[in-house]
Amino acid sequence: MSGLDTRTARDAVRQAARQLAADAPRLTAGSASALRAGLAVRSACLRRAALAAWRTGVPEHVIAADGRVPVTVVRRWIASGCPRHPDDGQPG
Repeated sequence: MSGLDTRTARDAVRQAARQLAADAPRLTAGSASALRAGLAVRSACLRRAALAAWRTGVPEHVIAADGRVPVTVVRRWIASGCPRHPDDGQPG
């Protein structure tokens, strides 16, 4: 993939992480159900951005740093999403 694709994918991960961090305090001010729903939506956005970045070839540790999550979380997302890494040469 091109550097632009990778850069765009990394930007999306960073944006999703910023949005999750920015929304968390506001969501905690509401009800417990609103908090769970809001955090679930923001977490799902971050997960989708992380998977998209991984598919463009961004390494797991870079995604983790950009998303402000542990590498183990990124690996879990990748495993649960069952995507194919672009460099593994296997059909997905």
